[in-house]
Amino acid sequence: MCDTLGVLQGSYALFGKNSDRSPNEAQITELYPARIYDGGEVACTYRLIPQARETLGVLLSRPVWMWGAEIGVNEAGVAIGNEAVFTKGKYGAPSLTGMDLLRLALERAQSAQRAVNVIIELLETYGQGGNCGFDHTFYYDNSFLITDKDKLFVLETCRKNWVVKSYPRASISNRLSIGADGERYGGGICDFAKTYSDPLYSYFSGSRQRKAASACSLLTASTEADLMRALRGHDATVANPFAQGSVSSCCMHYGGMVGDHTTASMVIHLDVGAPTVFLTGTSTPCVSLYKPYRFGNPARLPVTTPGDEAGARYWREAEAFRRALIGKIVPAEFYAERDTLETSWMADVSGNAQAMDELLTRAIDEEAAFYAKYDPSAFEKAPVKKAFVKNWAKKNAAFSSGSATQPKKKEQESKE
Repeated sequence: MCDTLGVLQGSYALFGKNSDRSPNEAQITELYPARIYDGGEVACTYRLIPQARETLGVLLSRPVWMWGAEIGVNEAGVAIGNEAVFTKGKYGAPSLTGMDLLRLALERAQSAQRAVNVIIELLETYGQGGNCGFDHTFYYDNSFLITDKDKLFVLETCRKNWVVKSYPRASISNRLSIGADGERYGGGICDFAKTYSDPLYSYFSGSRQRKAASACSLLTASTEADLMRALRGHDATVANPFAQGSVSSCCMHYGGMVGDHTTASMVIHLDVGAPTVFLTGTSTPCVSLYKPYRFGNPARLPVTTPGDEAGARYWREAEAFRRALIGKIVPAEFYAERDTLETSWMADVSGNAQAMDELLTRAIDEEAAFYAKYDPSAFEKAPVKKAFVKNWAKKNAAFSSGSATQPKKKEQESKE
């Protein structure tokens, strides 16, 4: 489950995404340099494909066990977010996952238009499929929001069929949204959403409410703070997300019968220079801080280089605070101080690489001091249902035992 937003603002663009996955699945932010290859293959999550001659530098928010990524941006200023979409019929055999397609497009495309074409070419050649669940089997097809500073596209798929439409601003969630008004089709012109949507799975994903909320936020969104506010939003029916599951919220909280948890969030400013990225590096954006990072700067937490375990450790250690909030009422002063810190950081964002590196260092120090001030055990308790407590107890037990560090990669038959 996820939500992705994009806004073209004339001379620049804004992009934001929440990655909603298993609450125990660590997600890390890694910086990969540009490379030149002499042939060979690249090992994606489930299959090998020919490697490109050259790849661009990319910043990826990646579930620890996957090759592909949930969120990313490249050195050319292309940003992509993918969404699980639930479609009729049998899902494809293990091949490229939606996360693989996202990463491959970022590595190979200098523009949003080219990224669309890269995904289409790979999809038509190799198809999509494979279990994408961490601690449960989970199969789906994918949609993508793809943008640079000048163009924004939504690409929706069902197996090897696809449709593309451009927008000045758009949001996508876990449902097909393009009908007969697409600009390009693969597999024949049709009402794409009506033809391919699985209505039952789409309904229980809560995506209708989340897409409505993000689309409403887009009407007036013009700053990074606006996108952060949208990604932190909770459904009006959720009185306290730390006391009830909220599959219908953009900031998704685990705990109910169905639903995942927002395990990472990122907002990106795309301009003529290096992209400016605001990232949590942690789960649950409503109680996280978006730290500013200039693309291409040295990798400092929460940004790491490939193979560095510090990113996963940072994510898991931050979970201790977030799990302690379950069944509690977070005080208003916590949120007020959160906003004050982020506002101070955004005021100092600039195009100067050294200044931005110093700003990230400061943000990490101030983040640590911020959380040290608050003791969740002293927060007021909230009324909770037994099922909510039981569901979280199971996740917490798995997390504490260490079984959360590796996924159950079961390659079973997908749903009929």
